[in-house]
Amino acid sequence: MHSEPEIRQALREWILGKARDLDPAALTDTTPLFERRYLRSLHVPELLLLLERLRGEPIDVEDLGAGDFRDIDTLLAKFGPARAAS
Repeated sequence: MHSEPEIRQALREWILGKARDLDPAALTDTTPLFERRYLRSLHVPELLLLLERLRGEPIDVEDLGAGDFRDIDTLLAKFGPARAAS
C-alpha cells in the first residue's frame, strides 16, 4: 500500500495524462474532474484499477457512488490508505 502523498501524486500524474487540456497548475485536490469533463465515464474502469493497485486491495464495486469520483480529495477519502486500513 502507498502513502496518501504517494497516492495523490500518482492520481495527479494519471489525471494529467488523461486530461491533456488541463493545465497542471490548475489541477488542485478539489478540481471537479468529471463535472468539468477532464475525465469521462470511460476512464472509470482504469481509474479503479489504478486505485486498487495504489491501495493494495480490491475495491467493492457494489459500494461505489457517482460522487465518489468528484475530485482527488474525495477519491482519497473513499479509497485512500485510511479507508483501506478500516
